[in-house]
Amino acid sequence: MNTGDPGLCVLIVEDCDDDVVLLRRELKRAGFDLTWAQVQTAEDFKATLQSQPWDVVISDYKMPHFSAPAALDLLKQSGQDIPFIVVSGTVGEAAAVALMRAGACDYVMKDNLSRLGEAVRRELREAQDRRERLQAQADLERTRELLQLAIEGSGIGLWSWHIPSGGVWANERCIQLLGYDPATTDLDLTTIDTWRQRIHPDDYDRHQSLLQAHLAGLSPTFDCEIRLRHRQGHWIWVLDRGKVAEWDQADQPQRMSGTFTDITERKQAEEERHQAAAEILHNSLHDALTGLPNRTFLKQRLELAIQRSRRYAQAQFAVLFLDLDHFKVINDSLGHLAGDEILVSVAHTLKAMVRATDMAARLGGDEFVLLLEDLDSLQEVEVVAERLLGELQRPFLVQGRAMFLNASLGIVTSLAHYQDPTEPLRDADIAMYKAKARGRGCFVLFDPSMRQHVLDRLQLEQDLRQAIDQQELDLHYQPILRLATGQICGFEVLVRWHHPQRGLLLPADFIPMAEETGLIAPLDRWVLATGLQQLTTWQRHYPHLAHLALSFNVSPQALWGEDLMPHLQDLLAQTTLLPCCLNLEIAESTLIHDIQAIALRLQQLRDLGLSLTIDDFGTGHSSLSYLHQLPVSALKIDRAFVTTMETHRHSAKIVETLITLSNRLGLDAVAEGVETEAQNQRLRSLGCDLAQGYWFAHPLPAASAEQWLRAA
Repeated sequence: MNTGDPGLCVLIVEDCDDDVVLLRRELKRAGFDLTWAQVQTAEDFKATLQSQPWDVVISDYKMPHFSAPAALDLLKQSGQDIPFIVVSGTVGEAAAVALMRAGACDYVMKDNLSRLGEAVRRELREAQDRRERLQAQADLERTRELLQLAIEGSGIGLWSWHIPSGGVWANERCIQLLGYDPATTDLDLTTIDTWRQRIHPDDYDRHQSLLQAHLAGLSPTFDCEIRLRHRQGHWIWVLDRGKVAEWDQADQPQRMSGTFTDITERKQAEEERHQAAAEILHNSLHDALTGLPNRTFLKQRLELAIQRSRRYAQAQFAVLFLDLDHFKVINDSLGHLAGDEILVSVAHTLKAMVRATDMAARLGGDEFVLLLEDLDSLQEVEVVAERLLGELQRPFLVQGRAMFLNASLGIVTSLAHYQDPTEPLRDADIAMYKAKARGRGCFVLFDPSMRQHVLDRLQLEQDLRQAIDQQELDLHYQPILRLATGQICGFEVLVRWHHPQRGLLLPADFIPMAEETGLIAPLDRWVLATGLQQLTTWQRHYPHLAHLALSFNVSPQALWGEDLMPHLQDLLAQTTLLPCCLNLEIAESTLIHDIQAIALRLQQLRDLGLSLTIDDFGTGHSSLSYLHQLPVSALKIDRAFVTTMETHRHSAKIVETLITLSNRLGLDAVAEGVETEAQNQRLRSLGCDLAQGYWFAHPLPAASAEQWLRAA
């Protein structure tokens, strides 16, 4: 045996060494790298055949102790698919034909060995093709077995419907889904009508509609969840899926095949989840003790009542705020269980008094509210109030003893033109305390003079002065992103007030008062100093974010203040920040003043190196005719247009126009109030440069804002 480079492994059956040399030479000339062996007897042939894989057998027709027919027979007995080529100078045509019929692949005359290489190549290709076909058949058979196992294991039923005749074939699983034994049942499930009769009446029309839509070519597949009647009488849920598998020459459906999948457990789980969600929703909107609607539910109904009263003059409402008199005495003397029993009894009384269109709610403690809607007159409200006080004065049986209650009522009506549901509750509460002051057990109609607006305003002003001095204020930072890259380029700085009694107050709660009282100037100075100090810290920690800028809202008073310019210069000097990192946002409404003076003031700020943005742009206060005179670098599109651009064509057109205007003026367009991905994508497609809004992030405390910077 001689072993060369990997290539052709050939087993040579030949007794003449010279002929072996000729065969090898011819195969090498044909480009083969040979691994070969020579045998002359049947025993050697059988042994060598099993010694290693062979690509081809080349055999002389006749030898003293062996022959090609015998070698071919041994090869067939071995079960190996190896091309067998006869090379001989003595074989006749009849013998050659017999060998071919017996399984030989080809024969080559020794005096024409030049065709041996091509014969070997051809037979190697055909042998490879046979092996691949056999492997494919084996793979296909294995796939069929696995598919059958998968179908049986998944519990999926298979069906086929011959549409013209209405005949149906269904596998055993389809029949088992209905609770029948396929081996013993006499139920005829071979027609489409039989199956249709088992569909739940409430599902039938929907099922047929979807089916006909698919048969008409209106949907690529048929997919429907339906209920089928089980043998035991109950209903099971199945997912019925199918597709037309055969069409006739006129493009009419002939056969449809599909599956049944039992989804009963899933549907039951969904129903349980729905019930649980409904229970959670109910609990979130109702008082646990009395079962009455709670404050949240009441405010929702009040919101609707306010909206209706705006649209329809006759849709008037009233709010009756009720507080039990001396209820604390009952709790302290009889205990909280008795107190709870009284509250439940009061709740029953209130529910019995109101119409289906009204609402009785419990706010907490011994405070209840009646919302009366669709009123004809104020007298109607007074009648209800008198009846309610009379009912509450009847004895309540608590722990075997009669208890007599009294209550104070405050009343407001929609004639006050409320805008927010908290307002009527607030005023009714004020009126209720006025009723208590008048001696309890009565009702009082709210009068605006009760609100003591001036005193509250003075108190708020004092609280704000103290908040600035004692640093009860806090800054939040809303990220501003470059839409093209998603990279953060800065933050808008927004102030928050942690009021000791009122909780967290947003700018709208105190900025107008600060502007009216002159507190806006020290407030602006504090916001600027605190924000720039924070920016200095961030840039020191993240030197790669040297481009980061902060945007501050500047009030008209601060803009025209004599100390604005020196204050900004001092801040920049103290923080060593680049001036371009400070962006001032000036409300568009400020521009209605002397445009020449405004332009001069803004130019002074630009000379410091600051960036300037017109805020709330597009609200209609300014004129485009002098926009080019202002040394600003950006226009901020008002959130009112951005948040409604998906639902109002007018808003979408305004946004598109403002972005185009900004681009043509060489200004950055900044969209605020981005709340959805659709708005985000639309702004990007319009070429908007920068954006901020809840879709990206709410205003964040400094620590949370820094997390954005770490990820930048």
